[in-house]
Amino acid sequence: MSFETLGLNPDLLRALSDLKHDSPTPIQRQTIPPIIEGRDVLGVAQTGSGKTGGFLLPSLHRNKRAQGNRTRHQILVLSPTRELAGQIERSAREYGKYLKSRTVLLVGGTDMRRQIDFLRRPWDLVIATPGRLIDHMQRGTINLSNVHTIVLDEADRMLDMGFLPDVETILKALHPDRQTLLFTATLPSRIQALTKTYQKDPVLIRLETSSAPPISIEQEVVTINHGSQKWGLLKTILTEPETTEGQTLIFTRTKRGAEDLSTALLAEGFPSDSLHGDKSQSQRNRVLSKFRAGQTRILVATDVAARGLDIDTVTCVVNYDLPQSPEDYVHRIGRTGRAGRSGRAISFCHPADRNLFRDIERLVGSSVPVSPLSPPPQARGDRPFRPAGPRPGGFRGERSSRPEGTSGARPGSRGGFRSDRTEGASSRPEWRRDRPAGVGGGGRPVSSHRPALTDRPSRTSPVPHEA
Repeated sequence: MSFETLGLNPDLLRALSDLKHDSPTPIQRQTIPPIIEGRDVLGVAQTGSGKTGGFLLPSLHRNKRAQGNRTRHQILVLSPTRELAGQIERSAREYGKYLKSRTVLLVGGTDMRRQIDFLRRPWDLVIATPGRLIDHMQRGTINLSNVHTIVLDEADRMLDMGFLPDVETILKALHPDRQTLLFTATLPSRIQALTKTYQKDPVLIRLETSSAPPISIEQEVVTINHGSQKWGLLKTILTEPETTEGQTLIFTRTKRGAEDLSTALLAEGFPSDSLHGDKSQSQRNRVLSKFRAGQTRILVATDVAARGLDIDTVTCVVNYDLPQSPEDYVHRIGRTGRAGRSGRAISFCHPADRNLFRDIERLVGSSVPVSPLSPPPQARGDRPFRPAGPRPGGFRGERSSRPEGTSGARPGSRGGFRSDRTEGASSRPEWRRDRPAGVGGGGRPVSSHRPALTDRPSRTSPVPHEA
């Protein structure tokens, strides 16, 4: 089947030809016809399956057809993160470059006054994060009365980040006869409830046969005895020939961990940069632009890069810290092995992370092979070797950091947590002797009697934020 058989506008077909997109993906073949007909659609498919084209192409087609009938038909796309919103905007501009449609991006961290200027002129498509769109609604700087198609992309992630109240506020402000399109990688009960409330007789298109990553991704786990082993093993991985041939994406759990690990890699001669929620939007755009252009070989990031980052030249993903949920593991490693290419995914697993990694293996449906890089198991009474380099999970300055998307008491504070026992470790406080010797961030000596706390996730629930 070709795009021509789907009845898309000739200007869209011309743009697809320029992009060398000859045939639709399975999700696109099934979603484009009902969306063109005006039906509500609930699309469930794995990351990298082409969902963006599945909702943008038919929505832009309907917008162009409405222009021919001299009626206003505006499109609103909601995205959980700025990075994913930017990716959708790039795709929209590529698909619609011959349509003369006008696209506006509304995300946090950018100049509000400039966005207001863009909204004063007629627009066809707005791509926004929920928080920034709510800001414009409260200011009265956006008119949603002509929005007849709304898309919720990565809806499961949006709800996980606590955006449900904002999403409901936006949906209630739209025309009751709108077309509602909801795309998600998983289908939890909260998504089903949202569908029943805000969609009308939706067409369910589900291509989620399993949660297993693509077979083009070679997975392996490096089992470590203590966190101080990560640093040396990471440098070994980054100097392997199969890694140096492409770009590498390294995931950490905290923002400070990403920043400090990137700094340490630069000091060792590895061209790297960091991406996390503490950077301004202009900084994040600059970092991503350099990484896409191949000017930076290594990107150290939090989960803000786990979805929406579509770079074909990423050949290796390293989970320096395991994610907080098995689903995020699948999204992280899905950043490699794209566009028919092969990829490699390597994860460090500390004894305290064993239960979490078992959950990951249950989700993907198979056991992950143990890497030959794994150090031999450590005898119970042996004291770990203490090399120089980053501390387990980060540096001294990271003690007050919390995983992105969490709130509440910080590690070690009253009401917080003080050991790894909550992550499945034994009752023995092994972490008290897992600290490497050396110097922490800022050149301050690292004392040997204070535990490294940054590898332990917060028990608290995420609060709404723009990552």
